[in-house]
Amino acid sequence: MSQHATELCLLLVDDVYGELTSRIFSALICYGRLSIAGLLHYTGLTPRQVKHGLAVLIQQHLALWYTSSENAATCYEANWTSAYALLRSGKFVRIVEERLGSFAGGIVSNMLLSGHASTGDLAQAYDILPHTDSGAALNKSTVLTNGHMSNGDSKSHTADSFHSSLHTLLDRGFLSSVHESYFRSDADNRSEADKLVRRLKHFDDRELKADQKHELAEAIEERLLDWKLGSDGGDDTFTVTAFEKPVKSRKRKWKSEPDMADDVGKRRRFDAQNIKVVAPSFEDEGTSSSHDTGATLRVNYDKFAVVARNEKLVELVEERIGQAASRVYAEVLRHLEMKIKFCDPSKGEDDGLSEGNNVELGAKVSTTEIASAMANLEDLAGGIGLADPSMINLDTIIHPKKRRRGFDKNGSQLDGETSATEEDDDLDPEQQNGDITDVDNDSDEVNGDDEYRSEIEVEKDGDQEQQPPITISSLFDPQACLFLTRQNLFLLAEHPYNFLTFIRRTNSTPESWTVDFPALARQMRLIELENIITTRYGVEALRIIRILQEKGKLDEKAIATFALMCQKTMRSILTTMHEAGHLDLQEIPRDNARQPARTIFLWFFDPERCRQKVLEETYKAMARCMQRAKAEREAVQSIIDKASRTDVVGKEDELLGLDERTALGAWREKEERLLGEICRLDDLVAVLRDF
Repeated sequence: MSQHATELCLLLVDDVYGELTSRIFSALICYGRLSIAGLLHYTGLTPRQVKHGLAVLIQQHLALWYTSSENAATCYEANWTSAYALLRSGKFVRIVEERLGSFAGGIVSNMLLSGHASTGDLAQAYDILPHTDSGAALNKSTVLTNGHMSNGDSKSHTADSFHSSLHTLLDRGFLSSVHESYFRSDADNRSEADKLVRRLKHFDDRELKADQKHELAEAIEERLLDWKLGSDGGDDTFTVTAFEKPVKSRKRKWKSEPDMADDVGKRRRFDAQNIKVVAPSFEDEGTSSSHDTGATLRVNYDKFAVVARNEKLVELVEERIGQAASRVYAEVLRHLEMKIKFCDPSKGEDDGLSEGNNVELGAKVSTTEIASAMANLEDLAGGIGLADPSMINLDTIIHPKKRRRGFDKNGSQLDGETSATEEDDDLDPEQQNGDITDVDNDSDEVNGDDEYRSEIEVEKDGDQEQQPPITISSLFDPQACLFLTRQNLFLLAEHPYNFLTFIRRTNSTPESWTVDFPALARQMRLIELENIITTRYGVEALRIIRILQEKGKLDEKAIATFALMCQKTMRSILTTMHEAGHLDLQEIPRDNARQPARTIFLWFFDPERCRQKVLEETYKAMARCMQRAKAEREAVQSIIDKASRTDVVGKEDELLGLDERTALGAWREKEERLLGEICRLDDLVAVLRDF
């Protein structure tokens, strides 16, 4: 973890939870894995204070713990990803309120405040269920959404609305069940998965064969994926002591121990009575209830990353193509969002639960599903030009080669051939002298040759041949809706960024569309890097960056030739970007003396290194903004305390002086600007790190 990211996380924890928890979190994040004795040594706190602070950190998923099976020693370490997620709490609530309403947003807000809580305790806070004797993470005195909802307000919501909102949040993936693996680090989870799989597969410690090693690795990855999705993968040997009994389901049956050893990768649901695992899946529910009072839930940060990525992609489509195409693309992403559990920039290309390179195995949506969801056809028609066919002269836009090879104005090939005069007009001088080998060898083949046409173009032509001309009066025809939606989908697929991938229809499946999310994420990162380089160093620097991306490593003379720039101007730009860490330089000596005059200097651009550099600078800028906001707040802390008193709230004009009101307004304006800048920087972090 970088220095500035550590500083930012410490500021966030201190701002939200106070000095006690921040001191413990600081020791964990600075010194790494520590036991209770180590925390007492590095923090200088009493055992009582350390235990209370650890309880808060574990409840909020800010500290991870692991108890070794060998010596029963428990160690703790900081979870910096959850600490950074504190910055996005407002965005999480906003997303839920926009999609599901304010009441569902209040539930998410309460879950963010409590870290994790059982459904019984959450219902108790809304006066839905009677009080239970379990340790309540929420109680009747809990202040609800943003500190404004009281128990009297919560009574206005019925049990049906509460359970309906909770069901929807679970179904959409915004809330997920709590699994024991969420409290362990990735290394500890992998170690436990290795032990468990070896025990189930009966692999001892002897040397494994190649096929056994491959089977072991696959089983471990499958088990880690099961735990990430809140399931135990069909075994009861690891955490079965925490469970009571299996759920009675109409679709899934409880298997015996030998059966569980055979299908170790399959997932199964359990009934959790003691704040343990419950993996809600509404499609295979039996007699159990997804709002069981023992089910423990938490906010699913991974799902919000998927939603944020979709919003960013829709903005990119609107910027590059248009508003109509962006609405169609938003509908595609909305259908795919239900099928994608998380986005992992490091992996997740093969599992089918997240995005994948194999479009046949990844999440996909059919054309009819998208067309049925599109209602405003006038906007779709405005995105693609509609005109009377008699007003269009296709002779002006047909490629010369098609005219030469005998195509009419509608693009259909004629039976006869073009005249020799027309053909000679389009031939190169070399071909006019008699050197004609084949028409397909023309230099402009990739710009319009019939054999080069992709299957998307073939499908579009076939669609246009079958579809009669669409007029404005026929926009409300379902067939017109399908046609316009399909044309916008093809427009997205033909874009250089490849926003969509087309899957041809077969005898068993309709034509479908999928999204190559890893490729689009790389493209978004590159766009952000290019925007930053252009803002800092100008368009000449962007030209050099693109040349190095296309050509690879080049010396100064070659760069000047390709960029059409003088070496003096180009050298100053290269030096400036190299000092900032955005360009790299490789030295290749011609002899062992390694003299500069006998050395070749090659410049190259490494997008990954540039991304890490920009990400570190972004963390630093966010930390400085938070420090500035804290300093501005301390300067007027006495006025803020006075204005927050219950007898002053609502009567500021009467009880506060002119100077106090002026200082309070100036502070609020500064804080709003600083927090807005932090949110914009967080959007950049999401593109560079999370997508």
